[in-house]
Amino acid sequence: MPVYYAGLNASPLFSNQDGIVTSISHFTQIPLPGITDIEIGWNYFLLWQDTKLYITGKISEKDDRNRPHLMQIPEESSGSCELAAPGRDSVVVLSTRNEIWKYKIYDDSWQKVTPFIPSNDDMQTEHAIKLSQAGCTVVLTNLGRVFNAPLLVEMPKRVKFVDLACGFDHTILLAENGDVYSMGMGIRGQLGHSDLENCDNPKLIEALAGLKVIQISAGGWHTAAVTDQGDLYTWGWNSNGELGIESKDKKVHAVPTLVDFKNDSGENIEINVKKVECGNSFTICLTDDGFFWGCGSNKYGQLGKLQRNLENSYNFVKLDIQSLDPKTVKKFKCREWGTAIITE
Repeated sequence: MPVYYAGLNASPLFSNQDGIVTSISHFTQIPLPGITDIEIGWNYFLLWQDTKLYITGKISEKDDRNRPHLMQIPEESSGSCELAAPGRDSVVVLSTRNEIWKYKIYDDSWQKVTPFIPSNDDMQTEHAIKLSQAGCTVVLTNLGRVFNAPLLVEMPKRVKFVDLACGFDHTILLAENGDVYSMGMGIRGQLGHSDLENCDNPKLIEALAGLKVIQISAGGWHTAAVTDQGDLYTWGWNSNGELGIESKDKKVHAVPTLVDFKNDSGENIEINVKKVECGNSFTICLTDDGFFWGCGSNKYGQLGKLQRNLENSYNFVKLDIQSLDPKTVKKFKCREWGTAIITE
């Protein structure tokens, strides 16, 4: 299951005679056998080999963790790593025994997080199913509740959340019925509430009401959502064109905006989006015909193009991924300043 990567790199896995290659401007297979998944950190990768989790990056000048280092929870009774959420200084891990641990990268130390999900009287066990790190750790449970760890957020009545995504300092939540909620910092319009106010608890994004959203993503200070009709909406900060909206003079879009796609002649074309991923100042989506489109910053080659050929783009442009057969793409991820494509 080869994994391909483009963008900012700090891992010695990509090196030449001059040292670590810091910018990878075309999708290149990660040279480590048996990789099944990847998480992208600021200056490191988390690499999965089935149930084994490794970290590799420029952690320090003298540390042998610059080579892939197996991450093992110190207590055997806690099980092995099942999910991992990268952060700037730490990795939050969910174990196979439903325990949450924090791995401090620069100390090479583990800390068990005190359990905060309460027991239920109806005998239905509640446990974490997704983790994400923004300014804090946000946890989604199997019962559709959200914790701004360790505190339960004030839940809207009769709402069950099924997915979450975090930017630098905001969180987007997808409800079971297709509604989208947001909370956190709103100074760059990333919450989508038509203002720049902060929001402590999940608030419905009214501009998307009536649409059935099936997938969400957040990165940096912007947000994106895909509807069941294949439409793509973006909002938030647009300093590098990461919203895919032709509006260079307007940096903040505080309301979800429908994205138009254009061909090489500048004419609008019909596009059905399957999935979208947001990184820092860039966005990539996959369409139902197997093509990737990207917009925003290409400073480190994260759009899979040479920087001298494309510095940034305020429109979504089709990405040329010559080495990959679209039929083999299993999923893709954007985070920080990089993009990864996982194939079958």
